[in-house]
Formats: sequence, C-alpha cells, structure tokens
Amino acid sequence: MALVAVVAAVVVAAALFVIRLKYELRRANTPTTGERIDISMRPNLALLVIDIQKDFTSIGGKYGWDEAYLKPRLAMISTATIKASEAEIPVIAISHVYRAPLTRLMIWLFGEGRGIPGSKGLDLGLPLSPDFEVVKSLGDGFSSPELEGYLAANRVGTLLLTGLDGCHCVQNTANGALNRGYRVEILENAVLSRDEAGWRKHAEALEGRGAVLT
Repeated sequence: MALVAVVAAVVVAAALFVIRLKYELRRANTPTTGERIDISMRPNLALLVIDIQKDFTSIGGKYGWDEAYLKPRLAMISTATIKASEAEIPVIAISHVYRAPLTRLMIWLFGEGRGIPGSKGLDLGLPLSPDFEVVKSLGDGFSSPELEGYLAANRVGTLLLTGLDGCHCVQNTANGALNRGYRVEILENAVLSRDEAGWRKHAEALEGRGAVLT
C-alpha cells in the first residue's frame, strides 16, 4: 500500500508539474493588452531591438544559429540602429530573462541555462548604445510597464521592430503594440526565427491587423 501511495503521489506531482509548465509557457507566449493610445498625439518613431543577447545569438552547437543565416540579419539590425540614431529616432533594446520557476528549471536542465538569471550571456549580442533598455520575462515587450512609460514620455506612436524570435517575442510585442493602437513596422530582413514557415504565418496575420512589413 505504501508503494501505491508513493506512485500515486509521484503521478499527481508530475501532472501538476506539466499543468503549471504549460500555464507558464502559454502566459509567456500571449500578447498583452492595455489602454489604447491617441495616435494623433504620438508623432514620433522608435526602433525596438528585441532579445539580441549573447545567449540567443551564438553560432553553431545545439542551440546556436547557422552563421550564414545569423550574420546578415545581425548586420541589418546594426545598420537599422545606426540609421535610427542618425535620424534621432530612439533605439530601445529589449532583453529577455526567464523568471517563471518551472520554465527556468527546464532551461537550466536542458537548455544550457541560456536566458536565466545569472547567465553570463544576458548582455546584448551587438555593440549597441541604446537610448533605453527594457528587461522582460514574458514574450511581449509591453509586459514591462517601463516600455509604455518611455514611449508615452517621448510621444512615440510608430514602432519599428527587429530582433528574435519572429514566432515568439517579435510577434508577441507586435501584437501587444497593435492591441494598444500603435503603428507597427517590421523590418523583415532584421528578424530571426527558428521556424521561417511559422514566422511567415505570423507575419501575414500581423499584416492582416495593420502591421507593415518592410
């Protein structure tokens, strides 16, 4: 009987673990909503550089990128930041740190600890000098209220999006922006994705909501 009780307890614990992990992942990949802006009062632009961190931009290995795919896109992001600075368009670097406990545990066990607190690869993966930096723990950059505060203070109504991953944090941030009434432009050649076909579907859906791919 004791063995049966132990097995039952293990099964219940495993089920609860899976349920909680699914909840964390679903929450992380759900765009946020918020108060809609008055676009007529927001004439300015900002360039968002999403999750371009050392942990997420390595080359080769189990979790790295193909160099031929990665380098041209990082170069496009660098070029975009230079042009934005020359045009006095603020550059906002959005970084990701996994904080949800079970997600963090799984990444520590199976994902080389990339993106979790204490990782040495949380710094930006490009030599950027952003005007503002935001750290998020969910997919949508708007999950960090500091982003909205900066955009409001600088009367920003149009967002130019770059970064990774197109299927996750880029599309979540784009949808979060559209939910609030921002104009969204996505610099297509400056977006990285592990799943290009999936990213294409997200991009088409974003275009259907009014986003512009350039």
